[in-house]
Amino acid sequence: MDHYRPRGTLARVIHAKFHNDNFLASLDTQQWYSLNCELPERFQSKFVALKRPDTTTVRWLERAKMLSSNIWMHLWHALAKSVLQFFMTQTDINGLLKRGSMFILSEEQFYKLLEAGGFPTAILPAERITLLDIGAGDGEISLRVANSVSQLSANAVLQVFATEASWTMRDRLKKLNFNVVSEIRELQNVELILCLNVLDRCFDSFKLLEDIHSALAPKGRAVVALVLPYMHYVETNTSHLPLRPLLDHSNRKTCRETTFEEEALMFLDLLENCGFRVEAWTKAPYLCEGDIHQSFYWLIDLIVVLSKKTT
Repeated sequence: MDHYRPRGTLARVIHAKFHNDNFLASLDTQQWYSLNCELPERFQSKFVALKRPDTTTVRWLERAKMLSSNIWMHLWHALAKSVLQFFMTQTDINGLLKRGSMFILSEEQFYKLLEAGGFPTAILPAERITLLDIGAGDGEISLRVANSVSQLSANAVLQVFATEASWTMRDRLKKLNFNVVSEIRELQNVELILCLNVLDRCFDSFKLLEDIHSALAPKGRAVVALVLPYMHYVETNTSHLPLRPLLDHSNRKTCRETTFEEEALMFLDLLENCGFRVEAWTKAPYLCEGDIHQSFYWLIDLIVVLSKKTT
């Protein structure tokens, strides 16, 4: 047992980070991708098993560890945040400081999921594919999906659009030559729409799902990700509450915590009730670059490929 307790504040922080990163190194990362029980056959048959972090994911984790080792950078970020938080949101601060990048799936994993979800591959030469990423953040995940689409549809001309509430993130997206739009309704017949970890952060989730359904091309695909267990937080209003919850747990008869699989079934049913068809889905970590306390953080994502139901 380690009884050593450093005396200085910085020394204690570094000591704690060392132990936190040792814990991260011992994680069973296969649990990030695996189910503890099966869902009903109509959904279980659409599950895409990823099994473990692939090479690209491991490289991202190694990069996060390297960045996290820069103690002086994190001290600067902490100082800047203590000042900026009085007049900027956390997302705006992250965009300004170029920190907190996120990772869900690698290009290879997105390729596998899109292919399983029936994203069209028989593209005519010079045919245009429109990609819209709702709440695109710094654009890193958008670029990974764009690379996957380019591999699936090598003959296509890809045009990338994005929406983003944060002004600092919008500036970063423009530098990547993304077409930043203010409203989803500005686009129609979009071949691929991404809505990754936005539904539990917006004021009206059901209106957003309606907008996605309306903008999606008849044979297009939407990729929606939701962190489970579900917890809603709206950054831009004072109560931080949505107009109404996306998942309602009020009818639960027991006090036990709802499992990933139970909430996944609730969300997949909800999506079908909103006029979508579930084409493929998977479970994966939603990774975030770390800070002075540990190298990276993670939540668990349900990622679903959807099409429009045909009448």
